[in-house]
Amino acid sequence: MIDSRGQNFKKQGSRRSPEGLPSPETLEAYDTVMQGSAERIVGMFEREQIHRHEWEKRALRVHHYSTLLGQLLGFLIGISIFISASIIGMHGNPTTAAFVWVFGMAIVTMAAIVWWYAKSMGQRPLFARPAMRTSFRPDKSHPADKAE
Repeated sequence: MIDSRGQNFKKQGSRRSPEGLPSPETLEAYDTVMQGSAERIVGMFEREQIHRHEWEKRALRVHHYSTLLGQLLGFLIGISIFISASIIGMHGNPTTAAFVWVFGMAIVTMAAIVWWYAKSMGQRPLFARPAMRTSFRPDKSHPADKAE
């Protein structure tokens, strides 16, 4: 179940609690069975949250570096097309140079259009996604979740 802030919740009895954390009644029941178990469960939940935050930081860092790398490589491809067309035009056939220039720039332009379209749809193209890509997708709830 997802609340208005987009946070996942599990329904536990008559209470809702953040995913993974039992309700206070359940924690109290655990604590009566085994002294200190509620504290251990809450500690485990806190460690899991720290782990998730570290994972998100790592995923955002990968996203940042992959974006910079893509921009740098795109710039280098554009410069190499320009230099190749210039050298071919000065020392070879101007028609071939024009062919390299026009089709090289067409490929770069098509890549930019694909990138723009994917960004307008709220996602990055498949060829540019970082390894930990699930954190960058919006959470799509199922219609059955809304009925609860």
